[in-house]
Amino acid sequence: MPDHIHYQDLGFGISCIDTMLQRQGLAACYLIEHEGMAGFIDTGTSNSIPILLEVLKRKGIIREQVAYVMPTHVHLDHAGGSGGLMREFPNAVLLAHPRGARHLIDPGKLIKGSLAVYGEAAFKAMFGELVPVDADRVREMGDEFEIDFNGRKLVFLDTPGHARHHYCVFDELSAGLFTGDTFGTSYPELNLGKGRFIFPPSTPVQFDPAAWQNTLDRLLTYKPERVFLTHFGMHEEVDVLCKLLKQAIRDYAETAQEYVEAENRSDRITQSILQASVNYLLDQNCGIDVATIHHLIQRDMELNAQGLDHWLTTLD
Repeated sequence: MPDHIHYQDLGFGISCIDTMLQRQGLAACYLIEHEGMAGFIDTGTSNSIPILLEVLKRKGIIREQVAYVMPTHVHLDHAGGSGGLMREFPNAVLLAHPRGARHLIDPGKLIKGSLAVYGEAAFKAMFGELVPVDADRVREMGDEFEIDFNGRKLVFLDTPGHARHHYCVFDELSAGLFTGDTFGTSYPELNLGKGRFIFPPSTPVQFDPAAWQNTLDRLLTYKPERVFLTHFGMHEEVDVLCKLLKQAIRDYAETAQEYVEAENRSDRITQSILQASVNYLLDQNCGIDVATIHHLIQRDMELNAQGLDHWLTTLD
């Protein structure tokens, strides 16, 4: 049994489970229960599987009750555990974005891309083994496709901006959106000041600021009362968060373009967006010292800068 099990019941039959990626409070997945049916939105990595199975056990849910595994997109902190989980759930169907399904059936390209970003040692430590999913157990979810989750409607929405293979899930019962990376990253430790802190994960390689702005506008038309972020947790000030995130996306794009001709531009972008985040958090009286802020977000900012650097190459 894993040493650290952290999960929180959020109401509406929804539980936020910490997948313990690198540290507590960095990445989550969500368990939905309704009328005897269970499903997971996002999975964490292969290393997260024992945690998810233990939560099911503690809740008295047998593995045969899990009907769906729903990775919002194929980045490994969200979908790396998909194949391993499907082995554990004999009745489950994996619901994938049409652009992502093939990568879960054959994860070779995902492995290659992640090795390029993280390196072999870090890749193995963070993500473990990637298990292919049998093609006959994968169902592609096009835009506005719906499933009947034992009388509970879930709507799948194509949401480009962070990645072209990303969907969000609108749950009518909770009036909530499960947003993967589309509604940004907002760590609880950094939300203790006067204002919320949220940033767009612009990680390689499909950052598209214009598409992302349009996606956020569309999501608000569903009038969500709460959003469930993979990074991290449930947030209910949806309009406030959306406004902050849209500004952050604009700021990221402008910052990247400022350094388009710079040497070592990825490093320069990293320094700029990290310092801007520190300045904002200190101005909001976040209650955390600069060294701790760096500890919490520096790696995020390095990956974000790599994504922004790649985006600049697409503008040439």
